[in-house]
Amino acid sequence: MSTDLDAFMKTMLPAVQAEMRSVLQADQHPPIDHLHGMMQYHMGWLDADFAPLAAKSGKHIRPLLLLLTAVSAGGDWQQAVPAAAAIELIHNFSLIHDDIEDNSPTRRGRETLWHIWGIPLAINAGDAMFAAAHLALNRLIERSVSAEIVVQALRRFDETCIALTQGQHADMQFETRDDVQVEEYLTMITGKT
Repeated sequence: MSTDLDAFMKTMLPAVQAEMRSVLQADQHPPIDHLHGMMQYHMGWLDADFAPLAAKSGKHIRPLLLLLTAVSAGGDWQQAVPAAAAIELIHNFSLIHDDIEDNSPTRRGRETLWHIWGIPLAINAGDAMFAAAHLALNRLIERSVSAEIVVQALRRFDETCIALTQGQHADMQFETRDDVQVEEYLTMITGKT
């Protein structure tokens, strides 16, 4: 089974990376603007001077699970690549904002956006990453997914984003409370994942 999973990963993850790079316009160097450079820095594609870095791929568990689910349901995983890219981009939007909220100076062994460029620009880059995730999801139309399915996916995507931010909101509130109940904690972590 692990060799099958390895084969899937070697095929699927580069397709997800290519889709994300296209959405974030990463094939233009230098970046088309400072904002795109910041987003590409966060993704690990550029250094802080916006010079390209050697390609390295993270685990990308969320997009991989989406694509494997498509395969197990009898679908074409290539048709689902834009949705997989959207999930990874929305995850990264949440990380940019989380780094600010948690006052984290580093992530993945590198300085965070806010630590280099300040909180206002980092918030803006996170917001742009949120919009880029939606652009990626809209690309399902280009893969012959019906408009009705795309609208349903966008609705579920937005509902999930709200649950994610509710989980983060509760997490921050819990920092000032000493009476957090187990049920509240479980609700919070469910929202954040």
